[in-house]
Amino acid sequence: MDKNSFLRVQKEETRISANYERGLLKDVLISLKENKLAMCCSVILLLILLVAVFAPLSPYDPDKQELTNQLARPSAEHWFGTDELGRDYFTRALYGGRISLSVGFLSMVLSTVIGTVIGTVSGYMGGKTDAFLMRFTDIFMSVPSFLLMVVINSLFPPKVWSMIVILGLFEWCQIARITRAETLSLKERDFVLASKHLGASHRQIIFGHIIPNMSSSIIVAGSLAVARAILTESALSFMGLGVQLPKASWGTMLQGAQVYIMDMPSLAIFPGIFIVLTVFSFNILGDALRNALEPKMIK
Repeated sequence: MDKNSFLRVQKEETRISANYERGLLKDVLISLKENKLAMCCSVILLLILLVAVFAPLSPYDPDKQELTNQLARPSAEHWFGTDELGRDYFTRALYGGRISLSVGFLSMVLSTVIGTVIGTVSGYMGGKTDAFLMRFTDIFMSVPSFLLMVVINSLFPPKVWSMIVILGLFEWCQIARITRAETLSLKERDFVLASKHLGASHRQIIFGHIIPNMSSSIIVAGSLAVARAILTESALSFMGLGVQLPKASWGTMLQGAQVYIMDMPSLAIFPGIFIVLTVFSFNILGDALRNALEPKMIK
């Protein structure tokens, strides 16, 4: 092989390596461009997040009552109309989004941390530790979690932080299953075996090698966990066991709207649309992230 052939091979290897190491963000952006529905969902989520973050810019107080303007129809002054106490419904929907999204995100972080640690330790250690942790997970999965949440919320004063803790403690089982399966595969890889022979501790291997290499699966599971947490919080608030009045969440707004569903259906339609769009967008983005973050073969 002459020198020119060697240089051509070297350039081709460099090009392939550059294409392969595109980066996490670039893979996600390419996947979104190829999936128009996922792109639309990402724009919808971004808009919902922005209006929720900048809700204090609204000229109306979400809790200020104006009894002379009860159940007003949507207008230029009140975009979503007013509720039974004369409060601006659009402003309450924005503040309700802040609470619902906060509960969803924070409970997802808690459940992801718990599920990742339990699943990784279970898959890595194996033996009796794996059997004990998985049977513990099976017990949690066999218990009707929603019914247990209802019981716990009825026993303790329902607050936002308690909702976050309860949802986080009951949503980690599926993430633990996913991370355990990933760990069983990763712990047999050459880089993990090499780390063991070089004297790395179990903690260094788990947190330095195994968890970073399954971050894509954790991200996908976390995005789906947010959608489940928002749905559960809305259901509990609708039953009066979640966020309590006068604080607004999309679930509490639906609870107040059920009395006027025949006269003012818009009171239920607006928060319902927010819930459907948010949950649907997170589910679609979860599928898009799965396609973007799975290993690809370079042609």
